[in-house]
Formats: sequence, structure tokens, C-alpha cells
Amino acid sequence: MKKHKTKFKNMTISGFALFLMLGMVACGGETEVADDGVVEDAWVADDLENDTGVSTWDSEAFNTRFASTDYYEGWDANDDNFLDENEYRRGFYDTWDVNDDEALDENEWTMAAKDWRLENQSWTDWDTSGDGVLDENEYNAGFDTIVWYGEWDQDDDNQLSEREYTDGVFRLWDANNDEVLDDTEYRVYSVYYAS
Repeated sequence: MKKHKTKFKNMTISGFALFLMLGMVACGGETEVADDGVVEDAWVADDLENDTGVSTWDSEAFNTRFASTDYYEGWDANDDNFLDENEYRRGFYDTWDVNDDEALDENEWTMAAKDWRLENQSWTDWDTSGDGVLDENEYNAGFDTIVWYGEWDQDDDNQLSEREYTDGVFRLWDANNDEVLDDTEYRVYSVYYAS
């Protein structure tokens, strides 16, 4: 009888373990647990669901999420905790170069133009050589036609703090100006920042 109880106990434990493994496989290995605080995906932690079931992020949640990364620090070449205009310009070049090949081609620029809402800009105006890739001079000349840096520098000190930067990005992506980013507006983050 004892032998049967042990066998039954081992089968039960094995079955439970198999059940847990199958559950994890079915969930794609994700271990996010909402509001329990057990395990939480860092990129979903600040999600707020509105009454229609759509996740939204206000400027505070967006800033908190961005500040938890080292993207801004990566742009700050001189480590002074501010972005000057050259660091800002170069940071965008690196960010828009989504395949990290140190070249900004027409496909990347076109995608960035759409995602970052570059209005009144055209590839041919930027790629003045017509070779399909922006060299540093072409990129700088084209980027200088965008007036974001001055607009984002809220205190007019000719340097951007991380908060000024994140507020600028937030305003750009908030296409409907409702002061929150919904899933559609926020999806751009995963293209350029979530790696």
C-alpha cells in the first residue's frame, strides 16, 4: 500500500510540474503578474488602462519609463547630464539608424519621417548627392531645418535636460494632442528605444 501511495504522490508531482511547464510554454515564457508585484515586465510596469481597455501613458509615466533606461546618457557624449545641439543631432542619427550600420538610408529616413512626424521634409531635400545614403553633412543640413531643439529647450539655456528631451518626444508622438500616448502612438517607442 505504501508503495502505491509513493507512486501516486510522484505521479501527482510530475503531473503538476508538467502542467506548470505547459502553462509557461503556452504563455510564451512571459512571467508578468499584474498588481501582485511578483514579477513584472519593466516596459509594461507603468501601463495604465483606460476605460476602453486601451493602455495609455501620460507624460509622467513616459518620463519615468524613459529615465529608467540609459538612452539619454548614451546621447550625452560629454557626460554633463545635458544634451547640446550636436549631441542631440547625433543622437537622432543613431536612433533613426535602426539597423545600426552607421548609415542612414532612405528606408530608415522614410520610416523616421513618418514616426517622428517630420512635416514639410523630403528625402530628396536631405539626400542632395542622390546616392541613397545620408552622409554627415547631408544629415546635419537636413536636420538643421527641424526646429525641435529650440522648441524642446523650455528654459532657453541652450541645453536639454532629460526631462526636456522626454517632454519633447512625448509631445511629438501625442499626435491627437490629448496629453496621453495610446498604444498606437506609443508603438514608436519599441521601434527606436526598446531593445
